[in-house]
Amino acid sequence: MAAKNYWMLSRPQRKLYRLPLTVAALHEAAGEAEWGGNRDRHIAFEELLEREGIKRPGARRDATGSGGRTHATLVRSLGLAFNSAETGKLELTLAGIALAEGEQPTEILKHQIMRFQYPSPYSISRNVEISGRFKLRPFILLLRLLLHPDLEGHLQQDEVALIVIVEGTGDSPADADRIAGLIKNYRLSGINQDTYVEQYGTGSDTFGELSERFSNIANTAFNWLELVGAIERNRRTAFIASNAEGKVQEILAEYGRYSPIRHEGDPDRFQRSYGLPPGKSKDTRNLSKTKVPTRVDFVGRRITTILTRWSQTELLVDGATSEIVSRLVAETGFAYSEVESAAKRVLGTDRTLDSFLSNYQSLVFSEKKSAPRDFERATAEIFRHIFRLEAQCVGQAGREPDVVVAKPSVWRGIVDTKAYGGEYSLPSEHERAMREYVESYRAKSGEPLKFWVFIAGSISKGAKHRASQLSERVGNPGAVIGMLAWTEMIRQARGGKMDADRMAELFMTKGEVTMAELR
Repeated sequence: MAAKNYWMLSRPQRKLYRLPLTVAALHEAAGEAEWGGNRDRHIAFEELLEREGIKRPGARRDATGSGGRTHATLVRSLGLAFNSAETGKLELTLAGIALAEGEQPTEILKHQIMRFQYPSPYSISRNVEISGRFKLRPFILLLRLLLHPDLEGHLQQDEVALIVIVEGTGDSPADADRIAGLIKNYRLSGINQDTYVEQYGTGSDTFGELSERFSNIANTAFNWLELVGAIERNRRTAFIASNAEGKVQEILAEYGRYSPIRHEGDPDRFQRSYGLPPGKSKDTRNLSKTKVPTRVDFVGRRITTILTRWSQTELLVDGATSEIVSRLVAETGFAYSEVESAAKRVLGTDRTLDSFLSNYQSLVFSEKKSAPRDFERATAEIFRHIFRLEAQCVGQAGREPDVVVAKPSVWRGIVDTKAYGGEYSLPSEHERAMREYVESYRAKSGEPLKFWVFIAGSISKGAKHRASQLSERVGNPGAVIGMLAWTEMIRQARGGKMDADRMAELFMTKGEVTMAELR
């Protein structure tokens, strides 16, 4: 096979919000048996993926567990596991163990994404074989490009697809200057399709086929980039969030200190180094002397997998309640006491909130018909369980806002959720609807109306001004807020740094609530 002249990313899951569940399932499935060539283990893992809803159930064409192996490749490519020559088993790295056993997934995944590099055991593997001319950490380069003064703070998916993934061979500032120049020329002049196919295509590729293939890779890169925590996007554009340039510079300064990992031909050595979670500098484990998992370990792994799945759609922030433990007992058949003990080690931690928020953010760009309604319901859950407010979903009743929140006997607020791709501009029809909502709720008996807010994936530059104007027109203050700032508010509230009254004050800013206000 000829070496690939472009970046590759493993993508059985184009978004990574379900990866913690995949790693937990792999931890449960790999067990003590050898992994390499062990079809029974591969099939068992595939069945676990189906049980947990990561992989769609269905007839297996080859009955070899290839679907499970594909997901395991994604886990390995991000430095979370490796096929150990020492034990013959699939072993989790320290980062993989931290992800499987309860550390905050967002920080671990961000760490692994920013250190993802070519060359690596993944990039030189038989079915990938990326050209040796690529010597870089792709996400360092992408952040440098987003900060580049010639690119106006944004990258289009087609620019990454047609330019960056084929010409991005290094990640230094000089490399970013070179690629930014190519992108700038592309924005001005487009591309010669015949020359492009001749240079980067293979066999009978047409330009359409080649650009679609590369566009899928670029889309996956954008999906991964979301987890860095300073980037917002619409369906085909990534850009730095409002007032987040400083955070991007901090990330580049932090990860620019890491040297490239050597020994890509030695997976054990490479992956032990790549698979170090934040705060760890060395993996000194003697894997050949690892103890056989006990009953407590087995129960813990199973409970962790289930709770990781539940936490994608449930705010499990109240600890191991009797209701939750009873549900776990019903699903596993394990004894109440051992389930309760295992659940207490996971539930109520920041890990479950992190998992919920990862799934919550993904709803903004989801193409599922249920996504807007799911986003609305999840938003109401956040107000109830994080901000400890009353929250009702009333949007399905007709000319009503999506959610009404209330601090009983004190105040209430109106919330409209906008789960669709693209920057939210607060269009005129939404202004008219909000005026009606405000007039209606001001006239109703009960708590006085304190604020209104639109919650969306990302906010356009003009929306702040429109929100300010709308506040003046309706005589009630309100705001727009994007997901980056909104999820930061949620984390601050969970950490005891913000209460419902402070949240309400922020939503009364008559403009956009950004990260700057939260600092």
